[in-house]
Parts: sequence; C-alpha cells; structure tokens
Amino acid sequence: MLKAKHFLFALPLLAFSYGAQAQTLDSLKMDLNLKTKGQVLNGYTQLIDEGLNPETNVLSRARLGMNAYFNQLETRIAFQDTGIWGNRTSINKNGNVDVFEAWTKYNFSPNIYVKVGRQVLSYDNERLIGETDWAMAGRSFDAVKLGFTLGKDSQLETVVTYNNDGKKKYSPDGKIIYDILDGAENTKSMQLVHFKTKFDNTNFSAIALNNVVQMKNGTHHLMTTVGINAKHIISSDFNISGFAYYQFGKNTTDQKKSAFDISLDFNLQATPFWVTTLGGEILSGTSYTESVDKNTSFSPLYGTNHKFNGYMDYFYSGNHFNGFGLNDFYLKNNFDFKKYGKLGLNLHYFMTQANWSATENNNLGTEVDLVYSKYFAKSFLFNVGYSQMFATDNMKTIKMVPNAKSYQSFAWIGLSFTPQFKLK
Repeated sequence: MLKAKHFLFALPLLAFSYGAQAQTLDSLKMDLNLKTKGQVLNGYTQLIDEGLNPETNVLSRARLGMNAYFNQLETRIAFQDTGIWGNRTSINKNGNVDVFEAWTKYNFSPNIYVKVGRQVLSYDNERLIGETDWAMAGRSFDAVKLGFTLGKDSQLETVVTYNNDGKKKYSPDGKIIYDILDGAENTKSMQLVHFKTKFDNTNFSAIALNNVVQMKNGTHHLMTTVGINAKHIISSDFNISGFAYYQFGKNTTDQKKSAFDISLDFNLQATPFWVTTLGGEILSGTSYTESVDKNTSFSPLYGTNHKFNGYMDYFYSGNHFNGFGLNDFYLKNNFDFKKYGKLGLNLHYFMTQANWSATENNNLGTEVDLVYSKYFAKSFLFNVGYSQMFATDNMKTIKMVPNAKSYQSFAWIGLSFTPQFKLK
C-alpha cells in the first residue's frame, strides 16, 4: 500500500524533476510493465499431500515508470500494484500501490556516477543478487551506489544499504532490534563491491558482498560472500561458463559460517536453432552430524533463485536455507524457431550435498521443465510452462511431507506487455 513515507520520499524527487524539466530537461521517457500469470499448483515450492486438490490462482502486476534526464542528472520513479485476482473486494478502499523504484543518478563525469534511492541491484547471472522478476513484486533496495568506468570493457561498482524497520524493539540492554528476515538473515546493512572486465575471449567478474547481520539480542556479526563469474568462448559454437562463491563469518543465529557454491556449464550450439547445456551446481549443506555452533550451508541471499535448480522452486525460494545443501546436475536445451517462438526443455537430477541420514542415500529426485515463449509484437510476450517433480522418499522425509502425492506438478501461462515511450 502506498504509505505517507513513500509520498514523502517521492515528492521531493518529483518536485526536483519538475523544476529541472522547466529549465533544462533533455528527455522524458515512460515505461509500462503489465504481467498476468495463471497457475495450477500441484506441489509448487513444496510437496502436496495425498488427497489434496491442486490450487489455482491468477497473479498480476501493473508497473508504471518514468525517467527524466537533464544535464548530468537522471531521476526515475516507478509505482506498481501487485496481487492475486480476488484477493481484494471489487470495491478496493485501501489501495495496493507501492514504490518499486525511486532514485536519482548524477554523472560527475562520463566515468563516475552516484545513484541514490530505491533501486534494482542485479549482478552477473543473478545467483547472488538480482531483480527476481519471476516474482510479481520483484526486488529492489534502498541503497547508495557509486560506479566507475575503468576502461572500454571494465567497470567497478560499490553499494551500501542501511536498514531500519520503523519499529522500536529493544533488547534487554537497550539495543534496537532489526527483525526483518531477508535471504534467511536479519541484515542491518549490506556493502557490495563488484568488478567486471573482458579480455581476449573471456568475460570475468568478481564480487564481495558483506552482510552486517543482527541477532535477537542486538549483537551484530559479519557474514561475507566473495566469488567470481567467468565465461570463456572457445569457438562460435562452444563456450564454458561457471561461478564460485565462498561464504564465511557468522550468521543471524550466531553460528560460524563456512559454505560454498560452485557451478560449471558446457554450452554447445548444436544446430542453428538448438543450444544445449550440460552442467551442474553444488551448494554446500550442513550435515546432521555437524555441531550446532557451525553452519556450512550456502545461502544465495538475494538471488533470482527461480532461474536455478528447477522451475518448481523447491530449493532456495523461501525454503531450503540452512539445510543439507544441494547437488543439481542438469541438461538444458533451448530451441529457437524464429517466428514460431522458443522452446526450453530442462532435466534436473537432485541430491543433498551433505549427509542427512546415517542409513539413507542423498537422492532427492528428478525434475522436468518445459517452457514455450513467443513474442506476438515487440512488447507483447506469451509464455506457457509445465514442470513435474519425481520426488524420492528422501525428499518426502526432508520436506516433512511423508504422505505426498506421487504426482507433483506445476503448470502456468503468462502474458507480458512492456512498452516504452519517449515523451520528449
């Protein structure tokens, strides 16, 4: 819901933009983002019990954004309304509009800029931090970003956030408690440094993300994630890509953190219309034999997790954090039929990374994902998908659904309309 504090934040921006427009406005652009998605949930994100009927719903997003450019300054504000059809009465008295973005960017020179306000943070393949556009609400941060262009193909960005929840909750010794859980941690502040470059046939990037996490007694810890991403083009038809992250420090529950996430893909343009990828990802987990003061489970934190580990979102989409980890071995196929659309067919084989039992193996199951998409106009996208999970008894035990259906599936159909207009 659009609250007073959002208006207080947005009005100075709009007033400044209006004043600048009257004097030196270079251009004004507007964009719309209208999305509708119908779903049949027969075990999406969690196994469904035997005897239960699938859930059906329709999700929607209406987002309106505007960018104003004048001299070295750019401002953007974007409002959105998201929800489930029927989740409010036909006479909506309270409203559901929120501010998705509201930032100002100033270019000190062609190579240096600062960006302040509510903004999207998206880096590399979004494994660690991204917009999460699959979710209707998306993800954005209140942050300060400083960017540097270091050369033709090199860029450095630094980001700082600071969080309060507007509630004065105190610990016994008078410390103010921040208790909003995001990415499985109560993060009081986040600092990020990202560097990317290109040389020869290789794209390379490095990232360091530090979370100042807060315990329930008000004590702060540092939990840091460092990593690299790389893609090496061997030929016009073949490339290798991968990433590696290491996480250390202490988490919100005062556990010593030591975790990793590694992935390697082999990508082949098999035919002019078929790209196939063979690869895998290993996210470390915490064994059932580990001491309670240690945590070796990797947390993707603010990642666009729907892009990884299967479209049924059984892993790291609000679930599976601080658990037994995951080994995901996959074969992905993308077919581009040009004017007839695109088809994706992915196969995943899942295992826990850490041992969860003294007697059972680590096999969790297999998932099949099928997605078709087609643009009927430049800004109008139609897509439809179907996924099925073949879960093992181990999965049922770990997910605590012992009487799960043998048939677990997820079907959806989506429409997306994203036009852009230049008003001046």
